Amino acid sequence: MPVPSAERGAELRARVAAVLDRASGRASADALAPAMRAFAEYRERFSAPMRVAIVGRVSSGKSTLANALLGCRIVATGVEELTYNVNWLRHAAVPDVTVHFKDYRTPEHRSLDELEALTVRSDQFRELLSEIDYLVISDPNPYLKAFDLIDTPGLDSHFSEDSANTMRFLGLDEAKVRAVTVEHAAKADALVLVFARGAASGEAELLRDFQRNDSVSSAASPLTAVGVLTKVEQYWDPDQQPDPMRTGQRLAERLMEEGGASRYLYHLYPVASLVGEAAVTFDAEDLADLTALAAVDPAELEDSLGFGPGFANDEQSGLPVPAARRRVLFDRFSAYGIALACSLVRDGAADERTLRTELAARSGMTDFRRSLVDHFGRRADLIKLQHLTGQVRDIPELFADPLQPGDRACLDAAIAEVTQLEYKEHAFRELAVLRSFYKKELPVSDAEAEELARVFGESGTSAAARLGLPETATSAELRDRAYQRHAYWSARTVEGLAGPLHHAGMVLRRSYENLIDAIETQGVQ
Repeated sequence: MPVPSAERGAELRARVAAVLDRASGRASADALAPAMRAFAEYRERFSAPMRVAIVGRVSSGKSTLANALLGCRIVATGVEELTYNVNWLRHAAVPDVTVHFKDYRTPEHRSLDELEALTVRSDQFRELLSEIDYLVISDPNPYLKAFDLIDTPGLDSHFSEDSANTMRFLGLDEAKVRAVTVEHAAKADALVLVFARGAASGEAELLRDFQRNDSVSSAASPLTAVGVLTKVEQYWDPDQQPDPMRTGQRLAERLMEEGGASRYLYHLYPVASLVGEAAVTFDAEDLADLTALAAVDPAELEDSLGFGPGFANDEQSGLPVPAARRRVLFDRFSAYGIALACSLVRDGAADERTLRTELAARSGMTDFRRSLVDHFGRRADLIKLQHLTGQVRDIPELFADPLQPGDRACLDAAIAEVTQLEYKEHAFRELAVLRSFYKKELPVSDAEAEELARVFGESGTSAAARLGLPETATSAELRDRAYQRHAYWSARTVEGLAGPLHHAGMVLRRSYENLIDAIETQGVQ
């Protein structure tokens, strides 16, 4: 009977749990109590969903991006009015907000209806807001079953006047906001690095900011980080830049190839983030207004939208939607989003479901959301395990005083129980080869590069996906393809390959041997 990939993931989790239990048993002496607590925490942490932190400058569109990802408006968005809280978003059957305080008092539970009061600057709640460390927002959103999302305040080297005003209101300074962002990003298993639309020098400066934070940048690699170029809708100009996504794509490519971002990021996705958020938050009244605007001559509508905020404020425009409602649409969709939505309505996307789907796709959100599932989700357990082994190595730092020799020997043995997983689990070798591949250290052909990424799970974790065959392939077809590719890489490794490429060939051979074994002995598909 076929064994689905989810069960293979469950087998890995069971092995890791057993190893952590053995490690905890080796650290059972009273003197090693901090280590026992750490192993228990890591065991619980490994069984939880993967943590993905969204990191970028203040007002770079991080919260808007989070809302677009989740398909609903959960996190408050804005500029100077936000309080720079860290928002942890996780899945739960019952919506809830847990407030964690800076003075470590007992966390308080609040309703989701109170979230805006806990995240938006307000004189009424000034004292409470200044005391908040971070919020845990629990929601039944199905996307949160795969990931916890950590929405961080900002990774800035300097702040705008509005931002500085809010920090003074909260009793914060630039260093504290930056430190909070770095602290929570370092707790994540994977990162989404957000680049805001703007001058190239500003984006290069963000990359330098990121590189200077060792605790964050050391955790980032093309295996564990993707980038997003947000606010692409702001590139729109009906005469000069009618397709802002194409402009965003060119800038993203330049940042990856010339700006050095490819050393840290798997890919940099251009996203019209406000349009992406609007795709999942517009209501029936918005759709009615867009339908009315879609009846206006396209050139006339684009001329009006070209005035920016003037589109929303001109009471005498002659447009079939009142100025107050145009202002709502402009704030929610942007000028480009309105033009795009009206164009889609004219082309037949007149119902709510079709328009949402088309706007999400045109904004770049569909591709970006798929990337998180494909690139992170399919190897979430291994990425978490990689993070876990790093944390385990740091356990000796929990002890302020030197341990007695016997206790230290027990601690070393406990740590070794976990770190040896890096040598026992073949998937770690696959991850190491992928790192070399993404760093362009492997001189392989395009076809070999595609095969390497596929076999290591980039296109899916089923045997068929890893072998490049349809999911309907029979066990015999899977076995034949695996033997064929094993023979190819066996020949390649005896051709005198050297260095990383020889190692990659050996790892690929072993991966195919594992696939053959699973197909022949377990009927894995």
